Amino acid sequence: MDQPRTYLALGDSMSIDDYTEVKGGGAVSQFAKSLGSGWHLDDRTFDGCQMEGVPRDGTGDLITLTIGGNDLLWNKQQYLQEGMEGFAAEHLELLTVIRQRNPEAVLIVGDIYHPDAVLSDEEAAGLAAANEAIRRNSDSVGALLAPIHDTFCGQEAEYLCLNIEPTLAGATVIARLFERAWAQAN
Repeated sequence: MDQPRTYLALGDSMSIDDYTEVKGGGAVSQFAKSLGSGWHLDDRTFDGCQMEGVPRDGTGDLITLTIGGNDLLWNKQQYLQEGMEGFAAEHLELLTVIRQRNPEAVLIVGDIYHPDAVLSDEEAAGLAAANEAIRRNSDSVGALLAPIHDTFCGQEAEYLCLNIEPTLAGATVIARLFERAWAQAN
């Protein structure tokens, strides 16, 4: 009998079930279900996760990562004052460690959606810079990008609750972006 392949899910509340109000409604749960039989889910996502808290010891054949929103939220003043270079460097370090542990894995990285709230010009520019860093870093480690930001654009009221958490509709969109990237890799 073949060994099951491992889907390792890493990241923050963009991936979890909690805010969807449906057991199995989160992006990771929906995507894992779409993979079918022969897959084992190692779900290490959690609410409030920041880059420094992402487990770095996991291995998988397929890995998804949603991270950075909480870092921007909780370290906003630092990034606005110092610029996004620190964010970009920390994100690249995280992706590099994940890739080094999993050189053959398909790695799918989500960027960060705009919250369902008004951002100052400075905050909007910071979000754009963070997403550009995520895109650049993903390319540099051979990861596929799940373009969450662009897909959510203009749909935030439907796709988000509490201004920053994915609804069931939002989680479904993220899961479909993971599926699209996975199909691209195969």
